[in-house]
Amino acid sequence: MTGRFRNWLDDRLSNLKIKKKLFLLYFYCMILPLVLTDAVIIGLLVKREYDTKQETSRGIASTVKYSLNSAAEETVTLSKNIYFNKYINDFLNTEFQSTLDYYNQYQELLKDSLFDSSLGTSNSIIRMYTDNDTIVNGGRFWRMEAVEEEKWYQDFMDSGQNMQMYFYYEGAGPTNPSPVKKLSFVRKLDRYKRDKYNKLLRIDLDYNAINQGLAMANYGGDVYVCSETGQILLSNTGLSNSTQNYSYISSVGYRSGEYTERMAFYGQELSIYVIPYSSGVGEVLAKSFPILVLMLSINVLFPWIFMNALRRNFVERLGFLSRIFNYSVEGKLEEIRSIRGTDEIASLMRNYNIMAQKTNDLIETVYKSRLKQQEMNIARQRAELLALHGQINPHFLFNVLENIRMRSVLKQEYETADMIEQLAVMERQYVEWGTDMVTIGEEKKFVEAYLKLQKYRFGERLSYSIEIQEECAAYRIPKLSLVTFAENSCVHGIEDKAAKCWIFVKVYRQGEKLYLEVEDTGSGMPESYLYYLRERMENANIEMLREKGRVGVINACLRLKMQTDGNIQFSLESERMVGTIVTISAPVKYFCSEGEKDAEGTVSR
Repeated sequence: MTGRFRNWLDDRLSNLKIKKKLFLLYFYCMILPLVLTDAVIIGLLVKREYDTKQETSRGIASTVKYSLNSAAEETVTLSKNIYFNKYINDFLNTEFQSTLDYYNQYQELLKDSLFDSSLGTSNSIIRMYTDNDTIVNGGRFWRMEAVEEEKWYQDFMDSGQNMQMYFYYEGAGPTNPSPVKKLSFVRKLDRYKRDKYNKLLRIDLDYNAINQGLAMANYGGDVYVCSETGQILLSNTGLSNSTQNYSYISSVGYRSGEYTERMAFYGQELSIYVIPYSSGVGEVLAKSFPILVLMLSINVLFPWIFMNALRRNFVERLGFLSRIFNYSVEGKLEEIRSIRGTDEIASLMRNYNIMAQKTNDLIETVYKSRLKQQEMNIARQRAELLALHGQINPHFLFNVLENIRMRSVLKQEYETADMIEQLAVMERQYVEWGTDMVTIGEEKKFVEAYLKLQKYRFGERLSYSIEIQEECAAYRIPKLSLVTFAENSCVHGIEDKAAKCWIFVKVYRQGEKLYLEVEDTGSGMPESYLYYLRERMENANIEMLREKGRVGVINACLRLKMQTDGNIQFSLESERMVGTIVTISAPVKYFCSEGEKDAEGTVSR
């Protein structure tokens, strides 16, 4: 019975079209088993992984809420002690006769044990403000006018609340690019309604200690505590002091198992985002090993039975045909002697024999002669390429420039000789394109050579300064990056302004970022063109380089974007008749050589 069934199946399959055979193979051996088994496996694994992550995230969020409330509770208790302290209230309401009178009564207050007990032993910074003009600023007591212009005070007064926990930046300004994030508890001291002075209490918590405690808790996931607007306030990822918004962090990539929980934090609505660390694939598969074994058995056993029947009829004949195609005797194709069946494979074998006969006749006359012709073409192309290289050899240009420079020196025309020398430096950089990358130290030489040439042109109207941090000199950037922006400052900033102008070129590192900065005190640019150029710098692409007009800045921006995989920021600010500043920043790792990258990684670890 088994032999009859096998012969019957072989006869039927031999006369089926390959399309139908492939459909049967695909459906019975792949689609049906995989859809049934893999759907079950994936569903179980995804559900188990999701439930585990959600439970882990929920626990982390609860722990973070408890930690924040615990840190704030001590401050709130301290504020209550001050709020109910009559001696402090009376002191703030006293109208002092002189600065000496204030100082004497202040010392008496410090000696009072009730005053010390109200302030406690906390490391928090305590300050009380009043609109009593006889108070002398200093220590714990300040006049209200000292903070009326500060944003935290204005936000608190606008909120209409009596007490509030407040996250804010202090110290931000043009001269301080790294503001300090702070956490303060603000409360009105209005227990005694008949007081004629308004009083306010501010207690600055140890923000770094709170954030460090969050980072050292080893929660098993990334934690972000954000404001209602999404600004990151606290985090265990090192982003707590940045000004980034969580929406940007979450848009960088897919965040598996993200969990969100809201909490009220003394007048502020906070959101806690938890992203647990993903479990490895091996761990997930190990947990589901029994199910995988069962599903694997189903996927292997049933396809094997059907594939075994197809193997003799389908695979063996195709394998034989494949071997015939690969086999040759003295460069000739061998013909197939025995062909059976009427399906596409049999037809292919018959057509192969016809092709083999014709191909064997053409091998000597066409194939070998064509190989010889191709070898001749390759040799001719190589010769032409070498000839072109000889034509564009730039050494002649530099030899001529050097002869002119030496003749100027002999005639004591030293200024002309120096200009030719700087021109040679610039031209050599433009023609030597063996590599597009140079060190910042080398780029500094090209910038200095260009600005020296411009100095001869503008005279006293132009002064320049080039400052390169020593540690940045070995970093590598695309050739002519800084020169392009310095040239732009000369052409668009200095030419149209009669007064004396400066060009400042700076390269420095802050944290894990490298900054390239070119500033001029020239004529600036109109606001409409400023927006236009800023947009083109941020979205520089190959298509822009094909447009007519000036593309030097776009070229430099595009090459910097390509070097950093798009992880770069361009800042362009300008004011008419004041000047223009271009700031480029990107992670340092993109400007290091491979050895320097390894060293950076070792230091970081």
